[in-house]
Amino acid sequence: MRVADKTTQRNYIKYLNKARNDYAETNMKIASGNRFIELSKDVSAGTRMLNSRVELFKSEKQLSNVQAINSEFKAVEDSMLSMNDVLNEIIGTKLIKASSETAGDTGRVTIAAELKSMKEEIIQFANLKFATKYPFGGSTAKVAPFSLSDDGKLLYNGIDVDSVKQRADGTKYYLDENGVEQDIAKDNPLFIDIGLGVRVDGNSFNSVSGFEASFSGLQILGFGVDDETGNTNNIINLITQIEDTLINYDPERFHELQDHLTARVDIFRTNITDMGAKTNFLDTMEARLQNQVDNYKFRIDELVGINDAEEATNQSMNDYILKAVIQMGSQILPVSLWDYLR
Repeated sequence: MRVADKTTQRNYIKYLNKARNDYAETNMKIASGNRFIELSKDVSAGTRMLNSRVELFKSEKQLSNVQAINSEFKAVEDSMLSMNDVLNEIIGTKLIKASSETAGDTGRVTIAAELKSMKEEIIQFANLKFATKYPFGGSTAKVAPFSLSDDGKLLYNGIDVDSVKQRADGTKYYLDENGVEQDIAKDNPLFIDIGLGVRVDGNSFNSVSGFEASFSGLQILGFGVDDETGNTNNIINLITQIEDTLINYDPERFHELQDHLTARVDIFRTNITDMGAKTNFLDTMEARLQNQVDNYKFRIDELVGINDAEEATNQSMNDYILKAVIQMGSQILPVSLWDYLR
């Protein structure tokens, strides 16, 4: 038997190691889906990939924010539309019928009972629960915000809505028993990053750069009293007062409250329009961010991803070469060394 010299043995072992390394590297690429794992293999592509991953993470976070808020806003919009249906029936049907001379005392008392039931239905919609919170209760409300006091007045987180006032900066407050201003709990706005470029000016958050993800049921249903007439600005309390004028019929007072309720409902409908505009905007932002996420993923795949067909061909070739080298080894190496290598 011919014995290979040391040079032949060294060369063979070098070729064998290369064949094994090529085979293992190709399997690694196929298993991981990446051209390389170590940044040193391609510093330029690796650096761009890392930058793209940072941007991808930010975009995915923003997309998650938008999707969560969009779902909540659509639930709120649906609830407001349901309230509007009830209010349309109250203004367009019940109050017109109640003002008719043919209604009579009995008819007006019946309509008052119907208004009471419809008012409670509106409160149920205003106490909408979404996931673990109550959206109409402010930014962090964990309990239903609206309830009726023993004398039938609407309470917002335990506070009489007619006692609420608004400062010049838009924040709301009420006066406690000592006449001291108290901020309305849970009514502070909440802003989130949805890709508009969040900025901080000094120690203050720049609200223009974020998206307001909260809203107040006070703003939607109304609060405080009219400075000129002293009438409540709250839709629920107005309906309660109209009930009283129907039971103890006072036509002049009834028509005054009817006109005021109609004006407040018009403001309520403006809020619905604003909510619809916000959900449309969020739909647009969601589509844009989803496209952005897809683009970053495609860019990362281009930088480090593999061509599946190409690597499958390489795997077949490397498998063939490795087997061929192993077979050649049985012919050129001593039996003892060959058994060791095997």
